[in-house]
Formats: sequence, C-alpha cells, structure tokens
Amino acid sequence: MKNILYPFLFFWVSGIAVMAQTEETNHIPHLNRHYFVPHSTASWAFTNSHFSTNIGVATSEEFNKIYYILDGEQLVALKGEMVFTNISFDYQQKIKDWVAFYVSTGLTARVGTELLGILSQGVNTVTFLKMGWLVRIATHEKYQLSGSLQLNNHSATFISISDFVTSIVEDSLITSITKQVPILNANAGLRFAYAINDLYGVQTFAEFGWGDSYERGVDGPNYRAGVIFDVNLAARTKVPLGIAAFYISSSIPDLVQVKSKASSNTGLRISYSGAPHFNFGLELSRLNVPVPNIEEKIKSTSMVISTRYYFN
Repeated sequence: MKNILYPFLFFWVSGIAVMAQTEETNHIPHLNRHYFVPHSTASWAFTNSHFSTNIGVATSEEFNKIYYILDGEQLVALKGEMVFTNISFDYQQKIKDWVAFYVSTGLTARVGTELLGILSQGVNTVTFLKMGWLVRIATHEKYQLSGSLQLNNHSATFISISDFVTSIVEDSLITSITKQVPILNANAGLRFAYAINDLYGVQTFAEFGWGDSYERGVDGPNYRAGVIFDVNLAARTKVPLGIAAFYISSSIPDLVQVKSKASSNTGLRISYSGAPHFNFGLELSRLNVPVPNIEEKIKSTSMVISTRYYFN
C-alpha cells in the first residue's frame, strides 16, 4: 500500500507547489466572457494545459438482505453499510490550440461494514491509468465542441468472503478469498461547452466504449454521460465563487462492478474563482451505485475536494 501511495503524495506536493505561483494572464477556459467551473470527474471540452488533484469519500445508507429457508419462511435479515474512497491525479498537455494529450491515474476503494457489508462486499480496490487525445472540432464565441479517444487500464483486487464460501459449496477448484482482475477497454466521446452569458454556462459530455468487465472472459459496452450547469458569481459581483449543479451517469469499471448496470451521481460544487490560474472546489453529491450480491443500488453521500491549476 505504501508503494502505491508514494507517487500520489509526490503529485499532491507538486500540485500544491505550482498552485503557489502567480500569473497575470487568466488561463481559466472561458467563452462569451464566462469562466467555466470544472468538475472532478466530468470530461472537459477545452484543450488547455492543467493539473488536477481529487480526493473523495462516501458513506452509504444502511442496506439489508433477507435470507430464507427452503419452505419459504424467513431465516434472518442482515444489515450492512459501505464506505467508498478515491484519489486521482489528472494532467492534460496542450500540443496545439486544437489538440491535447491527457493522462489520469488513481485509486478507488470500497469497504463493507457491519455483518452484511463485510460478507457481501468485503474489501475491493481498483487502480487505473487512462490516456487519451482531445481534439477541438468546432469553436465559436459562445460554444466549443471537442472529441476524445481514450484507452483505460484497470487492475482490481477483490477480497470477498461470500464468493469464497460459494466456491467451496460449488466444489470449485478455485477457492481463494482474494481475486485479481485486469481490465482493458477503450472509448470515444464528444464534449460540449456553451456560455449563455458571462454569468451562466452549460457543459455536457457523452462517451461510449467497449472492453473487459470484472467477469473474466466477458466483455461488452460501457458508457459515461453527464451535464453541468454553472454560475460564475464573480462575473457580476465581488464574490469570487463559482457554483455548479451536475448529474453524471456511468457504467465504466471505476466505480461500477456489476455488468449491465450503471451508477448515478447528482450534486453541487462550490468553487473559489478569484485566482486567474487556480480553482479549488468542494463537491457534495448523492451516489446510487450497483454492487454485487445486493439487488438494489446502494445510496451514498459523497464529498470530494478538488483542485485544478491551469498554466496555458
């Protein structure tokens, strides 16, 4: 675990160092005099260079599952909870005004608590590395449309008591309590930003891909799409804040570990917008995430601290 955290700590310290710098030029992407509010996971339509750090945690509501004996009578009802954590670092480098290369790396983890959470979910971690190209397709005073092509590599480690017991009951030759699954997939997408005026802006994106799933030997499609509506209060007041409401739906393997199901993320971001090259934000949201061995999606409350430094 320490070997995994060392690169993250290096990037975090590096990010804080460059954030202390000052520049006279405002590098925050804008259209029609509107400066857009970024989001920790939403795809960005602009080809500018920037570095981002994101740290988040989420706690679920209590969920339960009822087990029955053979004659249909209730045997026992178990309760459980889950904790989600994630950390990620994103870097995008502008090659030309119309094209940029980007890379993202990070770690997500979820831990089951109470009896049902421990039995059904155990401890799961996913590390990922994503690389892609962003190309500007069309631009105007009020809008910008870009396209992306991305390759994703995930490495998942599952520690599951329920799967271990099931393999023993089914007399499986594989009875390890730990399972490691490598995943490779690719996607392509469109990203759009529209400035209504200096105060209001809208961002939206849609990505579709194909690749491996957490079931060995099974591949299939995946998608991610979302919309962000933001308000830049600094445009007409002396308050250096940007506020964004967002909705994102996703079936990619970062968070979703159940094939053919999707998560949803609805919430609000409050950002400091008083610096010409730096954005600091707090995101509060409501997550609905499908998990293995539980029929209903798990409802969670999430908090993410996000920073972004723009340098050209």
